[in-house]
Amino acid sequence: MAITHDSFTVKKIIAVPPARVFAAWADPEQKRQWFVEADSADWQTLDYGMDFRVGGREHGRFVLLAKTPAEGEHVNETVYLDIVPGSRIVYAYTMAQNGRIHSASLATVRFTEAGTGTRVSYTEQGAFYDKGDGLNGRKGGWTSLLAALAKFLAKEAD
Repeated sequence: MAITHDSFTVKKIIAVPPARVFAAWADPEQKRQWFVEADSADWQTLDYGMDFRVGGREHGRFVLLAKTPAEGEHVNETVYLDIVPGSRIVYAYTMAQNGRIHSASLATVRFTEAGTGTRVSYTEQGAFYDKGDGLNGRKGGWTSLLAALAKFLAKEAD
C-alpha cells in the first residue's frame, strides 16, 4: 500500500471575534452543528462525541447516503494534543472506511484577529494511503467545513 505524505493550509476570514470562533470549535454542541450536521443531507451520523481538552478525544461514525451500501462506514478518531484558548488547537486524527485507515494527520488550527473578525488558518500534515480521499479531497473537505463554520456563526449573529 502506497502512502503519500503531504500538507496543505486553508484560510478563511470569519466576521466574528477570535474568542467566538474558538468557542464554536471547543463546545461539542456548537461543533456538531457546523462540523457534523452541515452536510446532513449527504451523511447519516451513527455516533459522535467530543471531549475538548488536551488528551481528550473526538470521534465520529458516519455513512455516506449517496453511495451504495458497499461504501460503508466512515470513522474519524481524534486526540487533542495542544489547546491555547482563543488562539490555537493542535490535534492528531485518523480516518477509516469499512475498518481500514486511509489517512493519519496532524492538524493545527490558528485563530488570529483580522480587523473585527478572525482569520482561521487550518494546516494539515498527513499520510494519505491508497484508496482514500487524498490531499485534494481533504483540502476540499476543509474548505467546505470552514465555509460551514462561517455560515453557522453568521446565522447566530443575525
